[in-house]
Amino acid sequence: MKIGIIGAGRIGGNLARLLAAAGHDVVVSFSRDEAELGKLADRIGATAGTPVDAAQADIVVLSVPWGVVDTALAAAGDLTGRVVIDTTNQFGQVGGVFGPLDLGGESGAARNAAKAPGARWVKAFNTLTAGFQTESAGRTGPDRVVMFYATNDEGVVPTVEQLVNDAGFDPVRTGTLDRTEVGHQEPKGDLYGEEFHHDDAVAAVAKLRGTVPIGTGRP
Repeated sequence: MKIGIIGAGRIGGNLARLLAAAGHDVVVSFSRDEAELGKLADRIGATAGTPVDAAQADIVVLSVPWGVVDTALAAAGDLTGRVVIDTTNQFGQVGGVFGPLDLGGESGAARNAAKAPGARWVKAFNTLTAGFQTESAGRTGPDRVVMFYATNDEGVVPTVEQLVNDAGFDPVRTGTLDRTEVGHQEPKGDLYGEEFHHDDAVAAVAKLRGTVPIGTGRP
């Protein structure tokens, strides 16, 4: 698949590296330092481009600080029909202290999705630090780390789960982009910042939702 990365910082850059190593055609974009962007692309076997270039990919990864989401989306242009994986988290200044923002009962994923109404929005790769993702990607067996994801679009599930697997993690779905579901994997959520392995992750999601497991990430 062709993967467009908008925001090649720690999370986005690491994901670009993992997916390029898995054989995907990766375009990296949206950097304050174009020379460094080019060096990253050369180092990992990707291509440096613009957000518009990245937006033409089969899957677009939005991986920028919360405060520049609007700028990044404007730079990308029309995302209608594109699968967009949102790795962002709603952090900002609150009373002079940097921390999670109160979105008034709305999830961060839903707020961002509303800014690109034609896109097929997915929240993923946001629960674990870049350093831990770098260190833990590719583990096998019972030590393989889970990457939670959420989406309203059932049709993108197979593609997203394949991509998470290709990046070296086990995909487990938390639900839709509603705050009562995806909120578990966003800041202050029960699943945020914690290392899970497959069976425990499926059980945790089922318990939080009060339902039977909704996705296993495995055949």
